[in-house]
Amino acid sequence: MTLPETYVAEFTENFGYMDFASVGPPSMRVVSEVTAMYRRVAEGSGKVATQVLGSYEAALATMARFLGVLPEQVTVIPSTSAGLFQAAFGLIGDGGNVVVPSHEFPANVYPWLRAEVVGGPEVRRVEIPDARVTAAALSDAVDDDTEAVAVSLVDYRSGYRVDLDELRELADDALLVVDAIQGLGAASQTLAPADVMVGGGVKWMRAGWGSGILAVSARALDRLEPTLTGWFGVEGFLDLATPVPHEPRDDAERMREGSPSIYGAVAFAAAIDAIEVAGLAAIQATIRTLVLELEEALNRVGAEVLTPWRSEAERSGILSFRMPDEDPTETTSRMADAGLTVSERHGWVRLSPHATTDPAVVDVLEGLL
Repeated sequence: MTLPETYVAEFTENFGYMDFASVGPPSMRVVSEVTAMYRRVAEGSGKVATQVLGSYEAALATMARFLGVLPEQVTVIPSTSAGLFQAAFGLIGDGGNVVVPSHEFPANVYPWLRAEVVGGPEVRRVEIPDARVTAAALSDAVDDDTEAVAVSLVDYRSGYRVDLDELRELADDALLVVDAIQGLGAASQTLAPADVMVGGGVKWMRAGWGSGILAVSARALDRLEPTLTGWFGVEGFLDLATPVPHEPRDDAERMREGSPSIYGAVAFAAAIDAIEVAGLAAIQATIRTLVLELEEALNRVGAEVLTPWRSEAERSGILSFRMPDEDPTETTSRMADAGLTVSERHGWVRLSPHATTDPAVVDVLEGLL
């Protein structure tokens, strides 16, 4: 699929960069918008906070549209972990349990473990040998006392994409909490059918560090206690004459420990604007086509490819492999010497190209291996 030239021109990463599951180089639009915001603040003209508030609210509206929710259902977060800590600590005192696959990225494990120590739900970590996070794989751990089921939209190692609809059915009355950082920006997904969705902007969104999104359903807002709500997340947060504590806000902004990341919100919204130049569906299709071509090349050279998916719906932009009789560290090093930037994860070489990755990398990879 041919992407608009105006979209492709937004990006300047080097040839062979296939490490978007680690860090996605931001678009020129992100750089420009954040730089402009810094300049406005640097001028120090008038009441600075008042001047940037409009940009912040506009950014939240863009973020809400991106995940198909109302503006009051979304807020900005500095990282995926920050959003997951809000969900985990929001369940303190409720008892019960939270079900988490054992092989989750640590960002979706630590918040639940930390909350458990101070009265949060019991953490039930489920071993899934084939890493296919399905309702069947988790069903034995889910019971009437389950308060939340926490999963990744896309597995950071294998690229397996979960079926949120079947997990919603499994969770039933429990909250479905989704770490979406390895999917947002590369795969079409709204908040539904999840209750909580979080995702940093540093990877596929290409929004840079310090940017991220937290979206919550009305049910989640009702059930999550404002355990970590700070000064910005309360009613009349600038009313310093009224003694604290104030009542927590009734929207997603209550899920804030302190001041919002205004630069992060502007960056994330700018990243969405860049995505919409091409359309997320076209970006997703381009990534999948390239990943399939890379997989075919790997098969031709006799690589062992990690393929946990059973259908196209379970695929993503991540593809992992290893070569017979070669340590993955050596493979990764050889690829780096040839100008191919990738990562090693758990004994596998992980490829994660984006829509702007030059298809010529397929021939380079095949010739190298």
